[in-house]
Amino acid sequence: MRNENDASYDAPSPGKVMRRLPTGRHCMHLGPLIVPVLVITAAILAIGQIDPAPKKKGAMEDKKMTSLTREEITRRAAKFGDPILAALQKPETQVEQVPTPFFSNGGVYRVSTRPPERPRVYLLGAWGADGIELLNNEPEHFFELAVKAGFTPRSSGDYAAYVTTFFDVTRDFTGGVQILNSIEDSWWLPSPSPEEAKKREQIIAKFANVVQAPKLSDNSGTTVVLFVIRDRALLRLNAIVEGDRRIRSSEEVLEAAMPTVMLR
Repeated sequence: MRNENDASYDAPSPGKVMRRLPTGRHCMHLGPLIVPVLVITAAILAIGQIDPAPKKKGAMEDKKMTSLTREEITRRAAKFGDPILAALQKPETQVEQVPTPFFSNGGVYRVSTRPPERPRVYLLGAWGADGIELLNNEPEHFFELAVKAGFTPRSSGDYAAYVTTFFDVTRDFTGGVQILNSIEDSWWLPSPSPEEAKKREQIIAKFANVVQAPKLSDNSGTTVVLFVIRDRALLRLNAIVEGDRRIRSSEEVLEAAMPTVMLR
C-alpha cells in the first residue's frame, strides 16, 4: 500500500510521438520497395509496444508482511497456556491481523473473546519461524518485536503508524489511551448533565482546530505528534522514534477533566 506522504516517486516516461503510417491502398501504388520498408517499420513499432522497458517498482511493492493462519498462531501461543491458548481454541474467538506495513518480517494479531466468555482482547506479536510474544502492557515486548520483525520505515506515514500501533497494542487488558483524529472523536459521556453537555461544546469549539490525526512533526523527521485521552485528560504527546526502535515521549496536558468515559 503506497502512502500519500511517501517521498519516493516514479516519474512517468514521456509520451512517444508516433507518426501514422499511410498503409492504405495508395501506399501499395508507390512502388515495390516501399512496402517492405513499411512492414519492417510497423513490426519494430509493434515489438516496442509489446515489450516496453520494465518499470521500477514503487516503494511499497516489495514490502512483505507476515500473515499467519489461526492454526499457526495457536501453535506458537501454546507457550502462554490458558487463558490465551483456551481463547484461541474456541471457534467464537475472533482473530484479526493489525496492519503493520512498517515490519518486513512480522506482524501483530488481535485475539478477541466473545460471549459467554468475559470480553478480553489479547495482542500478540509474531515474527520469523516461531517467534511470538504478548504485547498487552508490555512495551519491551513491542520493541523486541520491532527489532526481530524488521522495523523499516519508508515514509512519514510509517513513523506515525508505528507510534500509534505501539500505544494501541501495548495497552492493558481493560483500558488504555484513546488516540484522536479530531476532538469530535472523543468518547463523550452518553448521558451528560447540563453542565457536562455545556463543557463538551466549549471543548469542541476550543480544540476544533488544534486536535488532529497523528503526524510527523514539522521540526523532526522521527518525532510523531499525537493527541490522546487518558484518565479523562486530553494530552498532546511528542513521541520520538529512536535509532534502536524504542519510543520516548513527552506530554502536555491540554484539558485536565474531559466529559468523557473513563480510560485508564
